[in-house]
Amino acid sequence: MGYIDKIDHLLKPAITQHPLVIDLFAGCGGLSLGFEAQGFQTHGFEMDVDSCATYRQNLTGECTQTLLTTDTNLPSAPILIGGPPCQIENES
Repeated sequence: MGYIDKIDHLLKPAITQHPLVIDLFAGCGGLSLGFEAQGFQTHGFEMDVDSCATYRQNLTGECTQTLLTTDTNLPSAPILIGGPPCQIENES
């Protein structure tokens, strides 16, 4: 067994059934991509229609196009990830 195969074998997660991952401010799915690569099911929430379309095109998970608020109903999931936008105000 080569080094890479050995490392992959040793570091393989012990999880046999991967739980659902909810991705807030999902964009085109960059964060979800890593989870899907490890076998997790993902569901993204994103307000931008084009980003959501890209998520759906490139990933197996769902993407719900919506504006997230404190009233947004999310599916039950043990893992919550997100990449909220970091906007800088112009201090003129």
